[in-house]
Amino acid sequence: MTKKYWIIGLLAFLTIISSGFFDRAYASQKSEHSAYPITTFELIEDVRGEYDFAAISSSVFANQFKQYPHQIISLGITKSIYWLRFQLPPNNPGAITASQILELKNPNIDKIDLFIPVNDSSAVAGVGYLAKSVGVSRPAANRDVLDNSWVFSIPDQYRQDQFLYLRLESSSALRLPVVLWRDNSFYTEAFLKNLGFGIFYGILLAMFFYNLFIFFVLQDKSYLCYVLYIGFMLLYQFQVHGHLKLWLDIAYQSYNAIFWVWLTAAFLASIYFTHYFLQVEFNALWNKTRAVLVVAALVQGCWGFFGYTIWANQLAHGLGLFGPIAYMAVAVWRLRQGFRPARYYLLAWGVLAVGIVVWVMAAYIPDTFTAVNYLLVATACESILLSFALSERFKTLRLKEMVLTKHMKYYRNLSLTDELTGLYNKRYFTKVMEQKIDAALECDRLLTLMIIDIDHFKIYNDRYGHLRGDQVLSQLAQVLLNVLEQSQMAFRYGGEEFVVLLPGSNCEAAVQIADSIRGQLQAEAFMPAGEAKVTVTASIGIAELRQDDTPARLFQRADDALYKAKAAGRNQVVCM
Repeated sequence: MTKKYWIIGLLAFLTIISSGFFDRAYASQKSEHSAYPITTFELIEDVRGEYDFAAISSSVFANQFKQYPHQIISLGITKSIYWLRFQLPPNNPGAITASQILELKNPNIDKIDLFIPVNDSSAVAGVGYLAKSVGVSRPAANRDVLDNSWVFSIPDQYRQDQFLYLRLESSSALRLPVVLWRDNSFYTEAFLKNLGFGIFYGILLAMFFYNLFIFFVLQDKSYLCYVLYIGFMLLYQFQVHGHLKLWLDIAYQSYNAIFWVWLTAAFLASIYFTHYFLQVEFNALWNKTRAVLVVAALVQGCWGFFGYTIWANQLAHGLGLFGPIAYMAVAVWRLRQGFRPARYYLLAWGVLAVGIVVWVMAAYIPDTFTAVNYLLVATACESILLSFALSERFKTLRLKEMVLTKHMKYYRNLSLTDELTGLYNKRYFTKVMEQKIDAALECDRLLTLMIIDIDHFKIYNDRYGHLRGDQVLSQLAQVLLNVLEQSQMAFRYGGEEFVVLLPGSNCEAAVQIADSIRGQLQAEAFMPAGEAKVTVTASIGIAELRQDDTPARLFQRADDALYKAKAAGRNQVVCM
């Protein structure tokens, strides 16, 4: 197994284990001495929001509270207001303890009102209530402790024999674990919690900047969509876990609008990342699905932006479940087509999909899932796996590009070369000759053109056959390749005629090269008729470039020189 597969396996293991087993083990270890989960609640649903605390805490409602059947408050997405009452576990009078701290572990609740019973000699029965109001829609200055969750200091005059009352109102899911902390252990837990958040945000930032750099280098749309997805997902997670509220205490309408912008942008980026990464531009079913997802995401964003947050949250949960399923279905289809990077893409969205399912179902099904941090871990692992997927995709496309380039080069060379001799053909000669002449005239450099014609080649062909004639042509091509330097180019012009371009050469130098070619060809021993050796010769005409030359004039003078060589008895070299 390769190193990459070990890393992927480790990520999958940590995704499952770190958010579940370690949370439970750590929590059970702490609960023996310092952390006490509140699990017993009584509840009243205020559908129209018509009750105030005075009414709820009166004797009229004392018997109307119903026992809540679950250990963790989980009421779903609702327009109703809920009143809950509960008691804190009794403090150990023999222990020296610091002030108690009550934590409500959902940073995304709009309004939370906590009423704490305290000793008050001026109140009826000596019991008064200390009211504390916090929530996303309320100023951060209302907090007792600066933390991303809702934390309340329990005063020393707290009445242990009385109920605490809790009023909850929110457009997001009302899932709210409640924990009582003692012995200042909350601050230790808060340090470890923030350390975990720091690691999570650090992973997303590292993936963001690393792949942003790659995008600027490669200019690949997949990397751009990935960077946008990770960036907006980071901003969404930063807000949904309450950290943005600590830094940006603005009006609720603006804060809520920003939230829906982040979420919608992240979802749109994930759609187009899937589109470009999996290369499914021409799949009709995917294009229809993509259009539906885009419209749904925009509708969700508009609803949330303009304050219809109950509807927006319901749609967001649906998209959160359906979107990854659609992405994975397309990835499976592409994987079956042989697109190997879809493996990592499928694994990444599979990890996140489980996290989203846990997150969504925990809002509606109390006590079902204890791994409340699974979505955080899953998001971090998904960002790393998607980065692996991008690397694998780049590698796959690079290999395809190399093969395609090799094929293109092969077919390009095939179109420019002569199949028999392997030399360049007449078409390429016409193109190169004009370029070489222009360059030589512009820089005032020497250039000569050589035309080679095999003597009596038609007679040779008629006597010994075309197959034997082809052997002569191939051998002359080999002589040219042996004699000529790299800058000197040889072409088969047609039939038994060859041309050579000699940059930087005058007539004298060209004649020496021509004599070498003619001599080596004549020295070759052909045996087209068994044991009898046959000698083949060639006539060569050369023309040196002049300032007023055009390609046609230069070629014509070389051709005239060739005819003079033939008229002089063949097996001659003439330069004009």
